[in-house]
Amino acid sequence: MNTLQLNPGDKIGVFFYDDKRGTKAVIEEIAKVSPTGIVTLKSGTRYTSIGKEIGALGDPTYLCTVEKAQAVIDKAAQRKQQKEEEYKAYLASPEGRRDKAAALAVQAAIKAINQYGWYADVDGHMDVMETEIEQIIKKYLSEHEPIN
Repeated sequence: MNTLQLNPGDKIGVFFYDDKRGTKAVIEEIAKVSPTGIVTLKSGTRYTSIGKEIGALGDPTYLCTVEKAQAVIDKAAQRKQQKEEEYKAYLASPEGRRDKAAALAVQAAIKAINQYGWYADVDGHMDVMETEIEQIIKKYLSEHEPIN
């Protein structure tokens, strides 16, 4: 990418990653382009003449075309939609309903205990009790079918 051809006010893609962590890119506006090709975005982030972020802590971001950034954004939205659909399907399944019911029952029990003055202690006894309550409820739910 030749950054000398960019102009202030142009839109540019900023590529973060596309790997096992997921996908991430954004579209930003250019604030300034120096005579040496250093690009400054409206967010204040600066990029070298080859499009690599200057002063990045960790993985640097890179400039890319708006089309590539839009493709990555669309891919991330598609992945998010797929995960939401899978989660909804899981909640609709008997196992998902049991887990959700158990989690809500444990939350209600701990909330009631906390409301009357027993709070989570530093020794972790409440955490152990919470796990035990969850196991008891899950055992009960697995042994009995829901009433519709």
